Amino acid sequence: MAPLLASLLSFYTFSTGRRLFALSQVRKAAFLASFVDLDAHVGEALAHDRETRALEAKWAGRKPTIYSPEARQIDIYVDAALTAFRDGAEAQIRASAEGDPLAEAAQAMLLVLFPKGAGAITSLGFVEELAEVQRILSRLDEPDYQALVAELGLTRQVARLRDLEGQYRAAIEGPGGALTFAQVKDARAKGQSLMLQAVALILGKYPSDSEADRKARGTLLEPILVQNEAIRRYLRERKPIEDVNPETGEIEQTPPVQDETQTP
Repeated sequence: MAPLLASLLSFYTFSTGRRLFALSQVRKAAFLASFVDLDAHVGEALAHDRETRALEAKWAGRKPTIYSPEARQIDIYVDAALTAFRDGAEAQIRASAEGDPLAEAAQAMLLVLFPKGAGAITSLGFVEELAEVQRILSRLDEPDYQALVAELGLTRQVARLRDLEGQYRAAIEGPGGALTFAQVKDARAKGQSLMLQAVALILGKYPSDSEADRKARGTLLEPILVQNEAIRRYLRERKPIEDVNPETGEIEQTPPVQDETQTP
Protein backbone atom coordinates (compact mmCIF):
# COMPACT_ATOMS: atom_id res chain seq x y z
CA MET A 1 0.00 0.00 0.00
CA ALA A 2 1.41 3.37 -1.03
CA PRO A 3 -0.89 6.09 0.34
CA LEU A 4 -0.95 9.48 -1.37
CA LEU A 5 -0.10 12.60 0.62
CA ALA A 6 -3.65 13.86 0.10
CA SER A 7 -4.96 10.83 2.03
CA LEU A 8 -2.56 11.48 4.93
CA LEU A 9 -2.83 15.27 5.23
CA SER A 10 -6.23 16.82 5.83
CA PHE A 11 -6.31 19.94 3.67
CA TYR A 12 -8.92 21.31 1.30
CA THR A 13 -8.09 21.75 -2.36
CA PHE A 14 -6.75 25.28 -2.74
CA SER A 15 -7.43 27.55 -5.70
CA THR A 16 -4.25 28.52 -7.52
CA GLY A 17 -4.27 32.09 -6.24
CA ARG A 18 -4.65 30.91 -2.64
CA ARG A 19 -1.76 28.46 -3.05
CA LEU A 20 0.47 31.15 -4.53
CA PHE A 21 -0.36 33.64 -1.79
CA ALA A 22 0.16 31.10 1.02
CA LEU A 23 3.35 29.59 -0.39
CA SER A 24 4.96 32.97 -1.04
CA GLN A 25 4.61 33.66 2.69
CA VAL A 26 5.89 30.18 3.56
CA ARG A 27 8.96 30.82 1.44
CA LYS A 28 9.73 34.05 3.27
CA ALA A 29 9.45 32.22 6.59
CA ALA A 30 11.64 29.38 5.28
CA PHE A 31 14.31 31.88 4.24
CA LEU A 32 14.27 33.54 7.68
CA ALA A 33 14.53 30.11 9.32
CA SER A 34 17.40 29.08 7.00
CA PHE A 35 15.31 26.08 5.95
CA VAL A 36 17.10 25.66 2.62
CA ASP A 37 15.27 22.54 1.39
CA LEU A 38 11.86 24.08 2.01
CA ASP A 39 12.92 27.36 0.40
CA ALA A 40 14.01 25.53 -2.76
CA HIS A 41 10.94 23.31 -2.91
CA VAL A 42 8.50 26.18 -2.43
CA GLY A 43 10.34 28.09 -5.15
CA GLU A 44 9.58 25.22 -7.55
CA ALA A 45 5.96 25.11 -6.38
CA LEU A 46 5.53 28.84 -6.94
CA ALA A 47 7.03 28.62 -10.43
CA HIS A 48 4.66 25.77 -11.28
CA ASP A 49 1.56 27.58 -10.03
CA ARG A 50 2.47 30.75 -11.90
CA GLU A 51 2.35 28.60 -15.02
CA THR A 52 -0.95 27.15 -13.80
CA ARG A 53 -2.41 30.66 -13.49
CA ALA A 54 -1.34 31.34 -17.05
CA LEU A 55 -3.04 28.13 -18.22
CA GLU A 56 -6.22 29.06 -16.33
CA ALA A 57 -6.25 32.51 -17.91
CA LYS A 58 -5.74 31.01 -21.35
CA TRP A 59 -8.50 28.46 -20.76
CA ALA A 60 -10.93 31.11 -19.48
CA GLY A 61 -10.39 33.11 -22.66
CA ARG A 62 -11.13 30.23 -25.01
CA LYS A 63 -14.06 30.74 -27.33
CA PRO A 64 -17.10 28.45 -26.97
CA THR A 65 -16.78 27.33 -30.59
CA ILE A 66 -13.88 25.10 -29.57
CA TYR A 67 -16.27 22.56 -28.08
CA SER A 68 -17.15 19.36 -29.83
CA PRO A 69 -20.57 19.43 -31.58
CA GLU A 70 -21.63 16.61 -29.23
CA ALA A 71 -21.06 18.74 -26.13
CA ARG A 72 -24.49 20.39 -26.15
CA GLN A 73 -26.38 17.09 -26.46
CA ILE A 74 -24.27 15.39 -23.80
CA ASP A 75 -24.82 18.41 -21.54
CA ILE A 76 -28.57 17.77 -21.84
CA TYR A 77 -28.05 14.13 -20.87
CA VAL A 78 -25.87 15.13 -17.91
CA ASP A 79 -28.53 17.57 -16.72
CA ALA A 80 -31.12 14.80 -16.91
CA ALA A 81 -28.89 12.34 -15.06
CA LEU A 82 -28.19 14.78 -12.24
CA THR A 83 -31.88 15.58 -11.91
CA ALA A 84 -32.82 11.88 -11.98
CA PHE A 85 -30.40 11.13 -9.16
CA ARG A 86 -31.72 14.05 -7.10
CA ASP A 87 -35.36 13.12 -7.80
CA GLY A 88 -34.75 9.46 -6.90
CA ALA A 89 -33.29 10.40 -3.53
CA GLU A 90 -36.08 12.88 -2.84
CA ALA A 91 -38.72 10.28 -3.72
CA GLN A 92 -37.27 7.95 -1.10
CA ILE A 93 -37.23 10.77 1.45
CA ARG A 94 -40.89 11.67 0.80
CA ALA A 95 -41.95 8.01 1.03
CA SER A 96 -40.18 7.44 4.37
CA ALA A 97 -41.64 7.60 7.83
CA GLU A 98 -40.73 10.53 10.02
CA GLY A 99 -37.37 10.00 11.67
CA ASP A 100 -36.34 7.23 9.26
CA PRO A 101 -32.50 7.08 9.45
CA LEU A 102 -32.26 6.24 5.77
CA ALA A 103 -34.26 9.32 4.79
CA GLU A 104 -32.17 11.50 7.09
CA ALA A 105 -28.96 10.14 5.56
CA ALA A 106 -30.33 10.75 2.05
CA GLN A 107 -31.24 14.33 2.93
CA ALA A 108 -27.76 14.94 4.35
CA MET A 109 -26.22 13.50 1.18
CA LEU A 110 -28.24 15.80 -1.05
CA LEU A 111 -27.12 18.82 0.96
CA VAL A 112 -23.50 17.84 0.37
CA LEU A 113 -23.87 16.97 -3.32
CA PHE A 114 -26.32 19.76 -4.25
CA PRO A 115 -25.81 22.52 -1.64
CA LYS A 116 -27.70 25.03 -3.80
CA GLY A 117 -29.95 22.55 -5.57
CA ALA A 118 -29.50 20.64 -8.82
CA GLY A 119 -30.48 23.68 -10.88
CA ALA A 120 -27.45 25.60 -9.65
CA ILE A 121 -25.28 22.93 -11.30
CA THR A 122 -27.27 22.24 -14.47
CA SER A 123 -27.28 25.96 -15.30
CA LEU A 124 -23.47 26.20 -15.27
CA GLY A 125 -21.22 26.43 -18.32
CA PHE A 126 -19.82 23.20 -19.72
CA VAL A 127 -16.44 23.33 -17.96
CA GLU A 128 -17.87 24.33 -14.58
CA GLU A 129 -20.61 21.70 -14.76
CA LEU A 130 -18.08 19.00 -15.64
CA ALA A 131 -16.06 19.98 -12.57
CA GLU A 132 -19.20 19.71 -10.41
CA VAL A 133 -20.05 16.29 -11.86
CA GLN A 134 -16.53 15.12 -11.06
CA ARG A 135 -16.87 16.48 -7.52
CA ILE A 136 -20.15 14.63 -7.04
CA LEU A 137 -18.79 11.35 -8.40
CA SER A 138 -15.73 11.68 -6.19
CA ARG A 139 -17.95 12.00 -3.11
CA LEU A 140 -20.11 9.10 -4.26
CA ASP A 141 -16.97 6.93 -4.39
CA GLU A 142 -16.70 7.21 -0.60
CA PRO A 143 -17.68 3.93 1.14
CA ASP A 144 -20.51 5.44 3.21
CA TYR A 145 -22.12 6.99 0.14
CA GLN A 146 -21.67 3.82 -1.91
CA ALA A 147 -23.67 1.88 0.68
CA LEU A 148 -26.30 4.63 0.89
CA VAL A 149 -26.71 4.81 -2.90
CA ALA A 150 -27.21 1.05 -3.05
CA GLU A 151 -29.79 1.12 -0.25
CA LEU A 152 -31.67 3.97 -1.96
CA GLY A 153 -31.72 2.04 -5.24
CA LEU A 154 -29.76 4.73 -7.08
CA THR A 155 -26.89 2.58 -8.37
CA ARG A 156 -28.18 2.75 -11.94
CA GLN A 157 -28.40 6.55 -11.88
CA VAL A 158 -24.83 6.84 -10.58
CA ALA A 159 -23.56 4.44 -13.24
CA ARG A 160 -25.26 6.54 -15.91
CA LEU A 161 -23.73 9.74 -14.56
CA ARG A 162 -20.30 8.11 -14.43
CA ASP A 163 -20.59 7.01 -18.06
CA LEU A 164 -21.71 10.48 -19.12
CA GLU A 165 -18.83 12.13 -17.26
CA GLY A 166 -16.35 10.44 -19.59
CA GLN A 167 -18.31 11.44 -22.67
CA TYR A 168 -18.78 14.99 -21.42
CA ARG A 169 -15.09 15.37 -20.64
CA ALA A 170 -14.10 14.06 -24.07
CA ALA A 171 -16.54 16.42 -25.80
CA ILE A 172 -15.22 19.42 -23.87
CA GLU A 173 -11.54 18.57 -24.07
CA GLY A 174 -11.63 17.07 -27.54
CA PRO A 175 -10.43 18.63 -30.79
CA GLY A 176 -10.46 22.36 -31.12
CA GLY A 177 -7.31 23.67 -29.51
CA ALA A 178 -3.91 22.80 -28.13
CA LEU A 179 -5.00 23.48 -24.55
CA THR A 180 -7.42 21.06 -22.92
CA PHE A 181 -9.23 21.26 -19.62
CA ALA A 182 -7.39 18.07 -18.63
CA GLN A 183 -4.13 20.02 -18.77
CA VAL A 184 -5.58 22.72 -16.50
CA LYS A 185 -6.84 20.05 -14.06
CA ASP A 186 -3.50 18.26 -14.04
CA ALA A 187 -1.64 21.52 -13.40
CA ARG A 188 -3.94 22.34 -10.48
CA ALA A 189 -3.54 18.84 -9.05
CA LYS A 190 0.25 19.04 -9.27
CA GLY A 191 0.19 22.44 -7.58
CA GLN A 192 -1.87 20.99 -4.72
CA SER A 193 0.54 18.06 -4.44
CA LEU A 194 3.55 20.39 -4.31
CA MET A 195 1.89 22.34 -1.52
CA LEU A 196 1.29 19.14 0.46
CA GLN A 197 4.93 18.18 -0.09
CA ALA A 198 5.90 21.49 1.50
CA VAL A 199 3.70 20.63 4.49
CA ALA A 200 5.41 17.22 4.71
CA LEU A 201 8.84 18.86 4.67
CA ILE A 202 7.82 21.12 7.54
CA LEU A 203 6.43 18.23 9.58
CA GLY A 204 9.55 16.17 8.92
CA LYS A 205 11.82 19.00 10.06
CA TYR A 206 9.80 19.78 13.19
CA PRO A 207 7.97 16.53 14.07
CA SER A 208 7.75 16.66 17.86
CA ASP A 209 5.40 18.41 20.26
CA SER A 210 8.25 20.23 21.97
CA GLU A 211 7.74 23.95 22.37
CA ALA A 212 10.51 24.74 19.88
CA ASP A 213 9.10 22.42 17.19
CA ARG A 214 5.54 23.61 17.71
CA LYS A 215 6.61 27.24 17.40
CA ALA A 216 8.71 26.66 14.26
CA ARG A 217 6.04 24.44 12.72
CA GLY A 218 3.32 26.96 13.45
CA THR A 219 5.23 29.84 11.88
CA LEU A 220 5.88 27.94 8.66
CA LEU A 221 2.42 26.38 8.35
CA GLU A 222 0.35 29.41 9.36
CA PRO A 223 -0.09 30.87 5.84
CA ILE A 224 -1.39 27.53 4.58
CA LEU A 225 -3.63 26.98 7.60
CA VAL A 226 -5.15 30.46 7.24
CA GLN A 227 -6.20 29.74 3.65
CA ASN A 228 -7.43 26.28 4.60
CA GLU A 229 -9.65 27.79 7.28
CA ALA A 230 -10.97 30.39 4.82
CA ILE A 231 -12.00 27.61 2.44
CA ARG A 232 -13.65 25.73 5.31
CA ARG A 233 -15.80 28.79 6.08
CA TYR A 234 -16.90 29.05 2.45
CA LEU A 235 -17.93 25.38 2.46
CA ARG A 236 -19.69 25.66 5.83
CA GLU A 237 -21.71 28.61 4.55
CA ARG A 238 -22.31 26.83 1.23
CA LYS A 239 -20.81 29.66 -0.79
CA PRO A 240 -18.69 29.37 -3.94
CA ILE A 241 -15.00 29.48 -3.02
CA GLU A 242 -13.51 32.74 -4.27
CA ASP A 243 -9.90 32.94 -5.40
CA VAL A 244 -7.50 35.57 -4.09
CA ASN A 245 -4.91 37.80 -5.68
CA PRO A 246 -1.62 35.89 -5.26
CA GLU A 247 0.24 39.10 -4.47
CA THR A 248 -2.13 40.78 -1.99
CA GLY A 249 -4.40 38.00 -0.74
CA GLU A 250 -7.47 40.13 -1.49
CA ILE A 251 -10.55 38.50 -3.01
CA GLU A 252 -10.18 38.47 -6.76
CA GLN A 253 -13.31 39.59 -8.58
CA THR A 254 -12.95 37.77 -11.86
CA PRO A 255 -16.06 37.98 -14.07
CA PRO A 256 -17.24 34.57 -15.27
CA VAL A 257 -16.45 33.64 -18.84
CA GLN A 258 -19.63 33.83 -20.92
CA ASP A 259 -20.43 30.47 -22.45
CA GLU A 260 -22.68 30.95 -25.45
CA THR A 261 -23.19 27.21 -25.75
CA GLN A 262 -25.32 27.36 -22.61
CA THR A 263 -27.59 30.13 -23.88
CA PRO A 264 -31.19 28.88 -24.34
